[in-house]
Amino acid sequence: MLKKKSILTLLIFIFSINTTNLIANTKLEIVNNLNNIETLKFDFTQISFDKKENGICFLKRPHFLKCIYHNNKNQKELIINRKNLVIYHKRYNKTYYYPVSNSYFLEILNKKKFASIILEGNLNSNGEIFKVKFSDEKRGEITFFFNKTNFDLSGWEIIDLNGNHTNFEIKNLNKNQNLDKKLFSIPAIN
Repeated sequence: MLKKKSILTLLIFIFSINTTNLIANTKLEIVNNLNNIETLKFDFTQISFDKKENGICFLKRPHFLKCIYHNNKNQKELIINRKNLVIYHKRYNKTYYYPVSNSYFLEILNKKKFASIILEGNLNSNGEIFKVKFSDEKRGEITFFFNKTNFDLSGWEIIDLNGNHTNFEIKNLNKNQNLDKKLFSIPAIN
């Protein structure tokens, strides 16, 4: 009986080491893939506050992001230029500034910070995606989704401190295309 318990304990120990190594290797594959990306261009679908929006985003590391929302009556654009986060309503030429530090965008744009979130987060597998969940007491919880085949980012879900959910799905991802910095200019206020 004692021999069976020893063998069972040994098998559980070996299985847990293999599982830990698999998780660590998967996280490293995701980080390596992310580190090889300087720019991204992709279509997106965003659902927040029960409102569904679509558009296209351009990302240039380490400081720039622009998302243009289609079929939006205000012709909305989200722009991050260094430490400025702006929502611009082209239709009315209105610019609204927000602190980028309250979002996860700085981490997504910065390779080292993004890698840190992935390595510190909890990895799970679901169907054809990996999920990495990370919590921050000042910003809430974010779960990143990665394709199991090529480790590409396929979206994220944020649950803010008020319990509000934002789902962001990425489609038609194009990596390392030439993007001009002028694309990320913040419109002048009139």
